[in-house]
Amino acid sequence: MQFYPISKKIPTRLNYELVKKYLEPLKGSVIYLTGRRTQARDDTDVELDFRQESNFFYLSGVEKPGYGILILTDTDEIYLIPPTVPPVQQLWKGIPDSHDTLVRKYDVNHILIEEELSPFIHRIKPTTIYTLPSATNTFDSFQVDNFRLITAIHKARLIKSPWEISNLRYAAHISSHAHLSLMSHVAKQKGQVIYESELEARFRWICAKNGLPKQCYIPIVASGPRAAILHYTDNDKVIPTDPHDLILVDAGGERQCYGSDITRTFPVLGKFSQEAKAIYSIVLQAQKRVLASLRPGVLWNEMSHLAIRVLCEGLLNIGVLKGDLDQLIQVGAYKAFYFHGLGHSVGLDCHDVGGYGKSLELMNEPLQENMVITVEPGLYFNDVSIQMWTSLPEYTKYFDLSKIDQYRPVGGVRIEDTVLITKEGHENFTIVPKEVDDIEAIMKL
Repeated sequence: MQFYPISKKIPTRLNYELVKKYLEPLKGSVIYLTGRRTQARDDTDVELDFRQESNFFYLSGVEKPGYGILILTDTDEIYLIPPTVPPVQQLWKGIPDSHDTLVRKYDVNHILIEEELSPFIHRIKPTTIYTLPSATNTFDSFQVDNFRLITAIHKARLIKSPWEISNLRYAAHISSHAHLSLMSHVAKQKGQVIYESELEARFRWICAKNGLPKQCYIPIVASGPRAAILHYTDNDKVIPTDPHDLILVDAGGERQCYGSDITRTFPVLGKFSQEAKAIYSIVLQAQKRVLASLRPGVLWNEMSHLAIRVLCEGLLNIGVLKGDLDQLIQVGAYKAFYFHGLGHSVGLDCHDVGGYGKSLELMNEPLQENMVITVEPGLYFNDVSIQMWTSLPEYTKYFDLSKIDQYRPVGGVRIEDTVLITKEGHENFTIVPKEVDDIEAIMKL
């Protein structure tokens, strides 16, 4: 396995070849893309943190701002277009790489300076310029297609190449260690005041220290009742210390624009209460049942239905739901406690492309080898959701309000792994423990 650091150039030409296969470009056409440029905050000169546009990175491997790329589809020649940096800007930003350095660093054939782009295009007179809506040059005098390319790129990005898989695996491994570090840290700080922001900072530090300088998304560090909020990112509260309280951490680092998406939920005091253990065990069972069923050819909707059945059966067994299991599923009573999808594709984006611009939930295609996806069932005692569902007259017969109040202090539980679909089943990139006994053992150390 190839791990951090990487000294070789990223083989993005392989990505282009796959995109070309799906694009089926017209003879004499070109592909033109521009990356993102730096942006300043509001009316200041303070730069915002830069992250490259994912489709541009897929074809260029360039993480820096201001670049473009031009590809001649007849000859498969790739031109990298670096930004022009005037000497006065070099005082602030440094001297840019030479053209020879750029050719050695990136998987391209030639360098084309910005000022030469328009004359070059007019000289070769392409039949069609395939680009994305985000491209900055309109080329008004030529036929421009900004629809077919995005479809081809999204289809190509769905199936990962070996080097992409290596990046994704590494990102998940290091992020797993960061999650593990948070469990240990909370255990060591027992009896002291801890803020959610402290755990976020620690997670970012562990990732950055081990080759993941950026986060795939804003970390979620949700403690106590906030664990029932799906995308809570305030991360600014004191972590409560009641016996039922849990900490839900949904976070993943990013390596060369390839990310990870992992969620772990663990007890603040190092031991799950009986109620917290019951809810956690239901979610874990749902995830394990889905993971055991993953393989090429499986439909994602089938996996989603499997998870729903396990979650609904668990809520029925502990008395939160009442009635017949099949009827509960049919009327959607479980949605009071489970109101998101089972997972999504992961790659250059946290919620990555699902094939032809669709999410996994909308795909009618079966899972394929070398897809990377998440499996993330959850149960949440969210006051807004509970009030909304239990106040509907036709649904009151399905809920035991006293049982709901018994489990409400648990807040929420989500368990999320990033996995690779393999020929025989799956490889779980997420290596942080998730069994109840293992988590409690970690928090005793």
